[in-house]
Amino acid sequence: TDQSYVSGANATQQDFAQWAAIKSCPEKQLHVARWWQHLAALKKMFPLKKWPAAEVEKKDGASRKEGGKCKDEANLENRLVNAVQGGVVTRFPPEPSGYLHIGHAKAALLNATYAEVYGGKVLLRFDDTNPSKEKMEYQEAILADMKLLGINHEPVTFSSDCIDELEKDMEKMLHNGFSYVDDTPAAQMKEERDAGIESKCRNQPLEENLRRWKEMLAGSEQGLTYACRAKIDMQCPNKCMRDPVFYRCKVDEPHHRHGFKYKAYPTYDFCCAIIDSRTGVTHALRSLEYSDRKAMYNWVLEVTGCKHVEISEFSRMNFDYTVLSKRKLTKLVDTGAVTGWDDPRMPTVRGVLRRGLTVEALKEFVMTQGASRNTNSMSWDKIWAINKQMIDPVIPRYCAIAEDQFVEFTLSDGPASPTVQKENLHPKFAEMGTKDMYLAKKVYVRQVDCQVLAQGEEITLMHWGNCFVEKINKKGDTVTSLEGRLHLEGSPKTTKYKLNWLAVMDGLIDVTLRELGFLFTKPTFVDEEDPLDYVNPKSQTDTKAKGEPAMLNLKKGDRLQVERAGYYIVDSVKPMILIEIPDGKEKKISGESRDDAWKGKEKEAKPAKEEKGGKAAEEENGAKGAAKEKGAKAAPAKAAGDRPLDDVSRVDIQVGKITKVWPHPDADKLWCEEIDIGRAQPLLVCSGLREHFTQEQMQDRMVVLIANMKPVKMRGVESQGMVLCSTGPAGVELLAPPAGSKPGERVFFEGYDGEPDEVLNTKTGKAPLEVIKPELKTNGTCEAMFKGAKFMTGAGIVRTASNKDSPIG
Repeated sequence: TDQSYVSGANATQQDFAQWAAIKSCPEKQLHVARWWQHLAALKKMFPLKKWPAAEVEKKDGASRKEGGKCKDEANLENRLVNAVQGGVVTRFPPEPSGYLHIGHAKAALLNATYAEVYGGKVLLRFDDTNPSKEKMEYQEAILADMKLLGINHEPVTFSSDCIDELEKDMEKMLHNGFSYVDDTPAAQMKEERDAGIESKCRNQPLEENLRRWKEMLAGSEQGLTYACRAKIDMQCPNKCMRDPVFYRCKVDEPHHRHGFKYKAYPTYDFCCAIIDSRTGVTHALRSLEYSDRKAMYNWVLEVTGCKHVEISEFSRMNFDYTVLSKRKLTKLVDTGAVTGWDDPRMPTVRGVLRRGLTVEALKEFVMTQGASRNTNSMSWDKIWAINKQMIDPVIPRYCAIAEDQFVEFTLSDGPASPTVQKENLHPKFAEMGTKDMYLAKKVYVRQVDCQVLAQGEEITLMHWGNCFVEKINKKGDTVTSLEGRLHLEGSPKTTKYKLNWLAVMDGLIDVTLRELGFLFTKPTFVDEEDPLDYVNPKSQTDTKAKGEPAMLNLKKGDRLQVERAGYYIVDSVKPMILIEIPDGKEKKISGESRDDAWKGKEKEAKPAKEEKGGKAAEEENGAKGAAKEKGAKAAPAKAAGDRPLDDVSRVDIQVGKITKVWPHPDADKLWCEEIDIGRAQPLLVCSGLREHFTQEQMQDRMVVLIANMKPVKMRGVESQGMVLCSTGPAGVELLAPPAGSKPGERVFFEGYDGEPDEVLNTKTGKAPLEVIKPELKTNGTCEAMFKGAKFMTGAGIVRTASNKDSPIG
C-alpha cells in the first residue's frame, strides 16, 4: 500500500522516533514487525542520513514539513502563487544545444518537485527553434539525463511543432500593430535600442510589413535582411522592452527534426509564453537571469490573447572554478580542453555522475538549494559531503599502494607462501560480503608511513594484526626496507600507527588512481574574460599503483574506498582506472591537483594526537637535555594562558620540507607550498617569496616555519603557517635547519620549555607573535636568535646563509 510508513510512502523522522521507542521487534504483530525490521536495516545502511520530517496537510492542500523546515531540507517555502491542489502544471523547456549541466538539473528537479507537492504534472518540452545550435545528439542526451534524474514527466513535446501556429500569431500581431518587419542591420539595431532611438521602419504601412513578412517566410535573399520586431516601448527603462526581435531567418543549417521546411524561426521570448499558456502550464519556474524579461513574457500573453501564466523565479546555481554557460562548455569540448561532455571535470549531469556523484546526492543537494532567490557562488564542498554521507556506509573497502611508495617489510614468522584469509568488504556492514585477503612473509608498506616509524616499535597491519618493527634499513633519508615479526596477540588499541599493506605476490592488480582538480585556475570570471585563458593544465594527476587481487571483481561504475586514500569510482576496468571522488573535506587549491595523493592522507597512520613518539621524541628530548646540562635552566612548563606573551615556546616553530610548490593562481608575488611537518597531512602555506626564489629553489627545500598560526585567506587560498626568513644586506634568505633535522622536529630555545599554543591568538594586546616577532633576528655569525637564545634542533643551530644582525619574519 501507499502507507508503508507512519506518515506516508517515505521514511521520516517520525518513523525512527517510534522505532526507537518500541526498542525491540514486536514479532507477534506481523506488519509492525516487518516495518520495525525494515527501519532497523535502513538505520544500519544509512547511519548518518538525516531523515526528513513528516509531512502534514495545510489548508491550501499542499504539504509541509512537521515542525518547520530543517537546515538541509528542500527549500520550498516560496509557495506558488494562486496554486490549486491537483491543478498545478509546470514545465522544463531545455534547448537541445548541449548536455544538461547541474544548473539545468536544479531547474528540472524544482519543476518536478513543485508539481509533485501540489499533485500536478510536469511537462518536458524542447525549445528547438534555433537550428544553428541544436543537434539530435543533444536531444537524446537530455532525454537520457532526465531518466537518470528519475523525473517522471508527461510525453515529450517540441516548440518547433508549433511553428505553423506561431506564424499565424505573428501575422495577427502585424495586423494589430503590435509588430513590424525591420531591415536595420544588427549592430545599428543594438545601438538604437541602447539609445532609445526608434527604427525608421517602426511605423511603416501594414502592406509593407506583410510583404516583408512573406519574404522572411520564403527565406529569400531580401528576406534574410529582415527581422520581425515587437512594437512595445523604445523609451522603457527596461531595455528588454525596447522592441525586441521575435522572428528571424535561419536558412544556412537544417533543423535537426524538420530539415529545411522552415526558413524563419521564432525567438524564445516570443514562442515560450504562447506555448506555455496553450499547453496548460499554470506556473513557469525561471531563474533570475530572466527577471528583466518577465514584463515581456506577460506582454506577449496579453497581445496574443493567451491565458495568464504565473511566473516563479529562483536563483541560478553558480559554483567556484566552474562555468555553466552552454556556449562556453561547448567551446571546452570543441577545443579539446576536455575529453567530452561527460568528462568528469565537467559540471554536466553526466560529468559529475562519472566522477562518482550519486543521483540521490545530486537530488538532495539541489533540493536544499530549493527555490531561494539568493544568488551566490558556492563551493563544491557541500554537494560532495552529502555524497560521502550516502556512499560511505554502503561501499566496499580495498587496499592499493602507489608503486613509488613501495617499501618491502619482511616478517620473520609470516607465512612462507601467500595464504588466503576471508575479510569483510565493509567493517560495519557484514551483509555486503567478503573478499580474499592474502597474508605473506613479505608485504609492501608505504614509504611515507615508514618515515614516522621507530625501531622496536609495535604497529598494526590493518585487518591482520600487530607486529614489531625490529630493523629499519635506510639510504639517506629514504627507508629501503623493514624487518620485523608478528605479534598477533597484541591489541591494535595499544599501537600508535595503523598501516595498510599488500602481500608481495603475483596477481596484484595494476591500478591507475586518477585525481582531478579544478578545471580552471580562477574562481569566477567577469564578462570580458574568456575561461579558456584560465584552463588548468594540471587538473588531472595519475598515480600508478598496485591493488589487492580482490579488486579484479570490480566493474565499471562501482564505487569503493581505497583505505587511507579516499573514495573512488571505477572509470575503466581494462586498464583499471579509478577516479577519486571528493569527500567534501579536502580543500583543494584552485587550479591545482595534488601530485601525490598519498602524502597527505595518513588517516589511520597518525596517532590520536599530533605528537612525536618513539625514537624521534627520545632524540629530541635528549638534545634538549644535553643543552640543559651545558648550563641552560629550563622554565617550568605552564599552560599557554598562564605564560607571558613574549614566551617564545608558545609559538610552534618547526622544521619542514617543501614537498610541492606552485604559483598562486591570483597573486603574482605568492608561492603556494605544501610542507611536510611529520603530520598526517602537509601544511599549506602561501608565502611572498616568488620575487626572491624560483620554483626549483623552493622545491624539496628544508625550511623553518611557524605551524600554529590561525589560518588566513590569501587571495582565496587558505594559508596555515608562515615560512621564516631573514632580510638583510644579502636580500631575503630562508632560515636553514642544520643537516640531520627531520620534518616535524620542533625548534626549541634554551630557557623556554613550554608547550605551544594550539592556535596563536591574533587579537591586539593578546597576540604572542606581535610581541615575539620583533625579537627574532640573526646574530653576527648568522645564527637565528630570540633574545639571545638560539634556534635549536636536535641536530644543531638554525642559521641563515649570510645575513648578519638581520630581522627574521
